[in-house]
Amino acid sequence: MECIGETLMNPIEHLLQEHRDIMAQVTDLRRAVADLGTRGEAALPDVLPMLKRIGHMMETQLALHAKKEDEALFPAIEAIIGAEGGPTYVMRVEHKAIHGQGELLRRTLHELNEVEHPKIVAGGEQLRRLAAGGGSAEVLKSSAEEIIRLLDMHFGKEEQILFPMAANMLDQATLEEIGQKMEAMRL
Repeated sequence: MECIGETLMNPIEHLLQEHRDIMAQVTDLRRAVADLGTRGEAALPDVLPMLKRIGHMMETQLALHAKKEDEALFPAIEAIIGAEGGPTYVMRVEHKAIHGQGELLRRTLHELNEVEHPKIVAGGEQLRRLAAGGGSAEVLKSSAEEIIRLLDMHFGKEEQILFPMAANMLDQATLEEIGQKMEAMRL
């Protein structure tokens, strides 16, 4: 990680590294989408463990990443250019959309696990709901595709527009303060 001054991380470089780490995991998600598209329900046993990992990553690692942006980086940018209708406003809206898709993925996985439980299958209500929704493989595939689309678009905007803008407008002291705030954050 790149440092500012003597010891503190560069918060923009830190966020970029988190993007790389998250997108490395999304590579597996892309493979799962392709497998679900090719094999449908037959792919579920192979892709479910990875989908669960992605759901967990979104709930933990990605949520903390968004928190660092929302509570440390964005306020510093907004202090200079304002918040209403600006790029940070758009990024915050996109954070909500991404986390909504993550929640949909986790909920679908949860329902699928309950459906596989014999007592639930005997009742059949959740199985009928999943079937009415087009099947668990298709629901998971659609949710995963939307997560990929949102992350590609969102991270692209941050990497090509917002982060370079922040690097140009924020002074050394502000970057150090942002870095300190990020280092103090935990889920």
